[in-house]
Amino acid sequence: MNEKNTLLFIINEFLTLKLESEKTHIYVAGQKFQQCSFLLIDIPVEDISSFDEIESIDAAAERLDHSLHPRIGQNQFVYEIPAKVEFWGHCSNLQVWAENGYNSKLLHMNLAFPLLRELARVGDPQANKIFKEEIIKRYNSGIDIVRKYLRRMDFLNYLSVKEFVSLIESEKERDALNQLRKMFPILEEPVIPVEKGGRNPLKLKIDIKNGKLSKLNLGGVRMKEVPRCLLKFSSLEDLNLSSYHLKKLPRWIGQLENLKMLKITKTRLKDLPDEVGNLQNLTRLNAQANQLEKLPDSIGKLKSLKILELSKNNIKLLPPSIGNLYNLEFLDLNENEITTFPLSFENLKNLKNLKLQKNRLINLPSSLAKLRNLRSLNLVHNKIKNLPEYIGDLYNLELLAMSHNPLVKIDKSIYDLPNLKDFWLLDVPIEEGLVEKSNFLSQWARIHY
Repeated sequence: MNEKNTLLFIINEFLTLKLESEKTHIYVAGQKFQQCSFLLIDIPVEDISSFDEIESIDAAAERLDHSLHPRIGQNQFVYEIPAKVEFWGHCSNLQVWAENGYNSKLLHMNLAFPLLRELARVGDPQANKIFKEEIIKRYNSGIDIVRKYLRRMDFLNYLSVKEFVSLIESEKERDALNQLRKMFPILEEPVIPVEKGGRNPLKLKIDIKNGKLSKLNLGGVRMKEVPRCLLKFSSLEDLNLSSYHLKKLPRWIGQLENLKMLKITKTRLKDLPDEVGNLQNLTRLNAQANQLEKLPDSIGKLKSLKILELSKNNIKLLPPSIGNLYNLEFLDLNENEITTFPLSFENLKNLKNLKLQKNRLINLPSSLAKLRNLRSLNLVHNKIKNLPEYIGDLYNLELLAMSHNPLVKIDKSIYDLPNLKDFWLLDVPIEEGLVEKSNFLSQWARIHY
């Protein structure tokens, strides 16, 4: 300690910590790197046993929170840690990190990776040796929050395409991917020319988790049929097959049983194969802007489905089996030919957002009255003349859009919706002022004429 009350702790020739003005700062090669934020994670005694399997600081932080980090708007015990005690805590953490070869599991990702990158930049031989290794290791097998962080903060840019693809452990999967790369060179064509700084976009088109291909984006490629080699990707979770030239989905698509997200937009598809119903893990199906005229009955087997996007198709009727989608929360049917709904529609108890803009609805189906969790209902550009009494049963409704309808009657039960915030009535025959804001039970209600 010197006369200015500055504490100094040297970890190695590249890494130093200083306590300055009651704050701990990290120095790399003599240059201030950043201030340390919070120190500890508060683990309740009763929860200690549940942390036996925690594999990193990030996993622990994800399970709890930044327990000693101030939480705005929440009651929290404020820990008074003397600056010197906190300084020595940081020193201990970084000392252990250095002694363990800069193992990124021992520090929070927000510090571990930027600090490791800076140490590598200034010439620390150990950092240079393991920087890419740590990115590869944590991205391939780390928890999702770490994987998202590494991608969001562009740490994957430090890996070549060859290094990234090498994360795939199965030779069959690597061969299948290389087959796709030869079939569709566009997968590796930079949007910006290489001479102007453009990069191979393949790392954005695919994703790898636990040594297996988990995401594949073939959107925009010229394909008339889906390559069968996709069956080699047994752990595929996210698949984009959006191609204008695609006219048919293969029946074997149902064998990709680990799919969670399937996107097939802007194609020439007129129907979906029954085997789509075998995708039991699917949580999101985006089939917008196709030429679909109907849905298969098997759609009702997708019990995990939460988001179903079917706008800009030619669908006239929904199959009764759609009522089996008990977990559905978002349904987009904008710009179709729908005139009515099956009675089973009332079983969609978890539906929160329903989009029916630009259809051929004349009446509001009574089955909608049972959708008590509905937050947003868009009925713009239909042929609806009356809002019936049961509109008042949708007590969680926050947005009701009725613009561009020949609406002449609105039942007074509309005033009883306690959570209504926006009621859209643009270009309707009802005179402005006929619906009075002061009559609404909801104090937040706004009427848009």
